[in-house]
Amino acid sequence: MGRYQLEDIDEKDLVVLQRIANDLVGNQFIKAGMALSFARAEEQAKVTYLSALTEQNWIIIRQLSRLNKNIEKLLEK
Repeated sequence: MGRYQLEDIDEKDLVVLQRIANDLVGNQFIKAGMALSFARAEEQAKVTYLSALTEQNWIIIRQLSRLNKNIEKLLEK
């Protein structure tokens, strides 16, 4: 979770995110296998785009968590 600076996320959400991250680790092996097997360029491009979307999702998750904490602080005032 440190890679995406997600240490401050709520504990309940962190458990779910850890499961997602563990599932994605397996996808890295598939991606490497495609590169080594000289898969078609279109297929490699799809995997690359999906990987980029996954990276963006981690950023969005972090930002939403930060926003949620700020809203909670405002409501406490």
